[in-house]
Amino acid sequence: MNLEGELTAVLGFFSFWLGACIASFLNVVIWRVPRGESIVSPPSHGPQCDAPIKWGQNIPILSWLALLGKCANCRAPISPRYILVELLGGLLFLAAFLWLWLPAVPLWFAVSRVIVMWIWIALMIAGSFIDFDHQLLPDFTTVGGMVLGVVWAVVQGVAYGLSFGWNRVAAMLMPVVSSVGGLVFGFGLLWLIRWAGSKVFRREAMGMGDVFLMGAVGALFGPIAVLVALVISSVVGSVVGLAMIALSRTKVGGFAAIPYGPYICLGCLGWMFFGERLVGWYLDLLGV
Repeated sequence: MNLEGELTAVLGFFSFWLGACIASFLNVVIWRVPRGESIVSPPSHGPQCDAPIKWGQNIPILSWLALLGKCANCRAPISPRYILVELLGGLLFLAAFLWLWLPAVPLWFAVSRVIVMWIWIALMIAGSFIDFDHQLLPDFTTVGGMVLGVVWAVVQGVAYGLSFGWNRVAAMLMPVVSSVGGLVFGFGLLWLIRWAGSKVFRREAMGMGDVFLMGAVGALFGPIAVLVALVISSVVGSVVGLAMIALSRTKVGGFAAIPYGPYICLGCLGWMFFGERLVGWYLDLLGV
């Protein structure tokens, strides 16, 4: 293995382990934030006995496996979702690193955009699981994503302006215009769908958190990403919803609300890792 390959392997391992550690903390956020509890105090404790968890029993992934999914103190079962969230965080952090790490670009830019995507992935994980549990998307995941997207666009604009002397103003404005335009487009499009759905069904079709979340997708990735994420989230959400209705043998009119936020996040991931291919495939179908 050459030096570049060894460095990529080391950084890949670091990415996975960092993602698992952050996801371990997100498990705390997912449980405590909707209940209005502090994410700092008290420290991690057993789910039933409230016994403090020692540091050696709180290692992401490994501790759950070593304890066979049971509390070290009272042997009460610990939900497998804890290890699933940690694995998800590790795998998505690793995927983001492999997707974005390009040695050809300046080091500061490669590092900073990987970090931005890591932050966004963490926000999506927290928001998705909170939405699954409570049909609620906290502002720190949605508004936070919009702020992250615009700030990152400003940073890119400044960097481009310093790099391209031939037209600094245009270079600086390009990412900012794309981010703000994507935010407005994503927010506005889903707000319009929400408004129309509420008129048709005569009840709230989706929460405002979903609208803000799509605005965050647009702020981070631009207007085209909004359309791709909308299509993916609508298709997957519809299939899952129909399957749940069929399995529960419940009439559509009496079926409980299905959180849409996780499917928006899934659509966003589809854009992040396969967006250009999906758009290219669709244009080929149209013969463009």
